[in-house]
Amino acid sequence: MPSWLLYGFASSLCWGTDAIMSKIVTSEKYLNIDPMYSSLLMLTGIATAFMLFFLIKNGGMSLSLKVAGVILLLLVFGYVFICLVQAGIAITLPVVFFGVMQGFLWGAGMIFTFLAFSGGVDASKLVPIYNTNTLVSVLLGLLFLHELPAPDERFKVVSGACLIVVGSILVSR
Repeated sequence: MPSWLLYGFASSLCWGTDAIMSKIVTSEKYLNIDPMYSSLLMLTGIATAFMLFFLIKNGGMSLSLKVAGVILLLLVFGYVFICLVQAGIAITLPVVFFGVMQGFLWGAGMIFTFLAFSGGVDASKLVPIYNTNTLVSVLLGLLFLHELPAPDERFKVVSGACLIVVGSILVSR
């Protein structure tokens, strides 16, 4: 299997899971964090994903630059946590975990996309693959959030999912 295809499916998995994390963070049914503060939590996850990738891939970087990167990341976390506290949002493990993970997964999905494109794959092949994230979100929503579509919507959801799978198979060949 070509590496671009693996990266495309990795992006799909990350972004499909990210949608569920975002639902948990912002929905009144779960954590009910205002989207403005959810976006700040997401920023910490994005910064973490990109900084880790940069620090891991850039082996020749000096120790002082690595330390500066970690300090920058800690400053981002500190800023976000101060904003949350001032807004009266409790800093609980679920808030931090789901809030940061929504950004980390989004960032990881972008990194996998960058890696796939850097290998020379055409956008017309990669984009349909990573857009199978819809399937991931639907399946995770069914399994973990118990979001079963209404009976009159089930046919549409199943038909749409099947078309996504068929399209992905056609494009990947």
